[in-house]
Amino acid sequence: MTQSEDYYGDIANQYFQQEPTPDEDETLPIPQNEYLSCLTAAKDAAPEVLEAGVQEGVKLLDVLKSSMAEVNSEEMAEWVTDLEKLQKESKSTRTVVGVVGNTGAGKSSVINALLDEERLVPTNCMRACTAVVTEISWNDSEDLRHKYRAEIEFIKPEEWQQELETLHRDLLDSTGDVSRDCTNPDTEAGIAYAKIKAVYPHRTRETIATSTIESFMQEKEVKQVLGKIRRVNEELPNIFYKQLQHYVDSKEKTAAEKEKLKREKKSVREMEFWPLIKVVRIFCKSAALSTGAVIVDLPGVQDSNTARASVAQGYMKQCTGLWIVAPITRAVDDKAAKSLLGDQFKRQLKYDGQFSSVSFICSKTDDISITEAADSLNLGPKIQDDFDERKRLDAERLAAKKSMDKLREEKSVFEEIIERSDSQIETWEDLQNDCKDEDTVYAPTEKSNKRKHVGKTSKKPRKKRPNLESDDSDFIVSDDAESVGQSSDEDEAESETDRGDPLTMEQIEEKLGQLKQQKKSARRNKSELETQIREKKKLVGELRAEQDKVTAQMNAICISGRNKYSKGAIQQDFAAGIRELDQENAEEEDEENFNPEEELRDYDEVARSLPVFCVSSKAYQKLCGRLQKDSAVPGFQSAEETEIPQLQAHCRKLTEAGRVVTCRTFLNKLVQLLGSLGIWATTEGRSRLTDDERNDEAGFLKERLRDLEQGFEHAVTTCLKEIASVLTQEVYNKFELAESHATDAAIPTSEKWGAHRELGGLVWASYKAVCRRNGVFTNAKGTHDFNSQLTEPLQKYLASGWEATFVRRTPRVLQQFHKDCSALVRAFHNAIHVRAISSGVSLRGLHALSQQLSAWENAFHALSLDLNHSIQEKQKDASRQFVPVISNCMIQAYAVCVEESGPGSFKRMKSAMYAHVHGERSNMFSEATDNVKYHLDDMRKGVQDYMETRADQIYMAMQKDYMTVMGGQNLPKGYVMPKEERALRRQLISIIEASDDTFRKILEPDYQPENLVNGDAGSPNATAGAEDAEDAGSATPRQIDFHRGSPNPESPAVSAAEALPIPVHRMGIENGVLTPPEMNDDDFLQASIEYESADSVIDVRDEV
Repeated sequence: MTQSEDYYGDIANQYFQQEPTPDEDETLPIPQNEYLSCLTAAKDAAPEVLEAGVQEGVKLLDVLKSSMAEVNSEEMAEWVTDLEKLQKESKSTRTVVGVVGNTGAGKSSVINALLDEERLVPTNCMRACTAVVTEISWNDSEDLRHKYRAEIEFIKPEEWQQELETLHRDLLDSTGDVSRDCTNPDTEAGIAYAKIKAVYPHRTRETIATSTIESFMQEKEVKQVLGKIRRVNEELPNIFYKQLQHYVDSKEKTAAEKEKLKREKKSVREMEFWPLIKVVRIFCKSAALSTGAVIVDLPGVQDSNTARASVAQGYMKQCTGLWIVAPITRAVDDKAAKSLLGDQFKRQLKYDGQFSSVSFICSKTDDISITEAADSLNLGPKIQDDFDERKRLDAERLAAKKSMDKLREEKSVFEEIIERSDSQIETWEDLQNDCKDEDTVYAPTEKSNKRKHVGKTSKKPRKKRPNLESDDSDFIVSDDAESVGQSSDEDEAESETDRGDPLTMEQIEEKLGQLKQQKKSARRNKSELETQIREKKKLVGELRAEQDKVTAQMNAICISGRNKYSKGAIQQDFAAGIRELDQENAEEEDEENFNPEEELRDYDEVARSLPVFCVSSKAYQKLCGRLQKDSAVPGFQSAEETEIPQLQAHCRKLTEAGRVVTCRTFLNKLVQLLGSLGIWATTEGRSRLTDDERNDEAGFLKERLRDLEQGFEHAVTTCLKEIASVLTQEVYNKFELAESHATDAAIPTSEKWGAHRELGGLVWASYKAVCRRNGVFTNAKGTHDFNSQLTEPLQKYLASGWEATFVRRTPRVLQQFHKDCSALVRAFHNAIHVRAISSGVSLRGLHALSQQLSAWENAFHALSLDLNHSIQEKQKDASRQFVPVISNCMIQAYAVCVEESGPGSFKRMKSAMYAHVHGERSNMFSEATDNVKYHLDDMRKGVQDYMETRADQIYMAMQKDYMTVMGGQNLPKGYVMPKEERALRRQLISIIEASDDTFRKILEPDYQPENLVNGDAGSPNATAGAEDAEDAGSATPRQIDFHRGSPNPESPAVSAAEALPIPVHRMGIENGVLTPPEMNDDDFLQASIEYESADSVIDVRDEV
């Protein structure tokens, strides 16, 4: 049990153990939730503060439920149901953010950096890895073994069977064999073959061609995963990544990998799962996700894999936020923000009212050319000083390097001297040894000196030469030996001509001394040169480091300049794209009155409101100590310069609006429920009015309640009529002209599909692939959607009216509904207030009802927000109902085209398409608008049911509170409420009253309650403590029995100040009773002021 639950429970136990007598006055103070109300109304309260309030509110509801379980009655069961219903509304909402971008945009790397993980979402520099939709959300598991969790959900068997049928038809030619294009990944057959081969790697072309769909479906490995969910739980991210990559990575082999497998004769491939996966859900403890954001990594919208692109398009409508990722090197040049992934996508954003949900992320900002950036952004003056400094450093570095190279050359000379000296010393030492052996030796010539090794090795054989020569007829020498012999002969011939005088030992020793001195000098010079070389090398390194530092500064200036320029350009491009769309729709809607100079919205504000982040995930990862194998990224000194921290903050901030709405709705309902519970608990069940007075008051109250109910019904009816009127004006009345526009454009649109490629037409294979997939096909050249192209004129004409309906006018209608209902509530309460004053009904109860006013008004505000949210969700679905109807109407034409084969088949396909579109165009667009109208009408009926239900619930809650306070119950004379119920009511009051300290602590973190419950009432320790205090003569404050509202007879006499009624929130709780504070004059004055403004008091004079 938590500390708060202990606190509430202790209070409840103390009060529950005290048993008042039935004949005592049962009027109890109505508890006030001052700080809970303040928390709910605080406009600037942070989401974290509100969420803390929700957590405490849930704990409070648990304590109240456990208390109510003590009494078994129908009334208690109703209260418990209300408490449980409110608890279910405490769950936080998710904010889904879709991340999209073309293949190679770097979105997976951006997401990894966002999550502060080196590798969580698979990335690969050789190919596109994001083969499936991947959701990443917060992991609430506290088990360290499950620090990283994943759920891999596979598609159903029937879904895979349907796709297999399409892929199989794509792969086979008219003869039933595998198409020769299967090796070309850009063709329809190539895409189909790659996907089938991924799931069935052991099947050859021949077996694929001859196999039936049923045989494919019966594969054991495939049957084991279809329709299933596999889970991965790991503590370490690297192990988790490898296990996850096994499922989501597409393992297309590069040419080198294929060649390696061929050499190793590895013909067996593993089955790949990505074509069978519906969605992968990853759960991790990333701070960016801690507030409820859910990142959805979507496959590239122009990916070469059909499944990835189609899944991405289908999933986008589920996202409440959209991040578009593009490399900064192409983001501006490609006008990515303006084109916004296509006109159809941009138009859907307009229908959904989602322009404000878009954020743009420019990736790879570390990829920059200083020269190009300086020229294109006019940054020359800013980097000129750095450029000059780098040039100077470069010159110094080159000079130092040149000097170092020269020193190395000098060093090599001395190294040669040392080597030659060593050789000469060795030769003269040999002569010295021969001289010691009394041999006659001569000074070596330069030539013989070079061959000292040969002479030395042949010295001993020379002494035995006569023996060798005497047997040379039997001796066979090798080439080497022969050459040695020839060399020796030449040496002897040379020495005979110019040997000079024989050497003495003194001459030999003198020569050795000279050589050794020469070697020593050379070694000393070499050492000095090595020292100089090391200094030069150090200098070159320092200069290179300085040069790199200056280059990094230049990079930083260029990166910052390009980021600033890119942000402004992208924002302007985005606004320009919306302007073009608005003007296009306005012209379609009313060409005669279209004024291109009229601004339909504030496009400057549109531009400013687009969040743009220029990020470098690589630089951020390096600065965080990751990517150890990669080199440092120049131009970034801190993580903030990479803008990843800003993107993380943006991710958390996106959740704030939804969190605040959820928390406020819960807290407001908690205020209302606690208020109603407090009113019920403090009412003893009898009215102190006479029967006639009570009947008069009840009659008046019922009449006012009837007026209130009728007022609510009228407000609901008026709101619904306004919504219906807006739909008729802005949408339904435009259907006829929209259908006419679409009908006129249908024939030219269908003819364009089969036109020459230079005119935008498709080749035969692509045309047929589109028909085989009921009008939608994606290949390397993009998405080809016949159904959307036919629907485009219809949607263009309706776009402006649709946006006006659901983005502007409907929210205003709902705001007016909130205002009308709030006015009704206040008017009703004012009427009751005037009546209560004149009739003398309890002002204390009336004050409690006044405290409920804001809760009921907020209830209608929450209702209007819920209605708007529901309408937005339903209208998104309705706006997507145009295309399915067109697709259904075109199925027959697609089927005819697919069946065509042989010579002239393409011409027959185009003829069949023309004939079908010409004959069905009027009907299919009419059916499309009828279908959309049906969905919008259904939405309106759902709104009506919800409005009526919720308005009635609010009305019934108000009726219950007012009837409890103003009417009381007509009970028999002498009726005494059962002891258990009396005790329960006191227990509930004490719990509610004490709970406000908890909410005050949330609003005022430094607040420390002065009077807390120290133990169970009646415990020996508690009693002894009180007695000890009295025995010591200490000043004990006047105690008021919380249960009876009367003075405690054992308490000291009451002073004049203590006789003042004390507001409940100024009193402490000690040993089961409320204790007034000791008051000086200022406290007394403040208490008087509070008494004038609040009726919820305990009067020590027992006037009630």
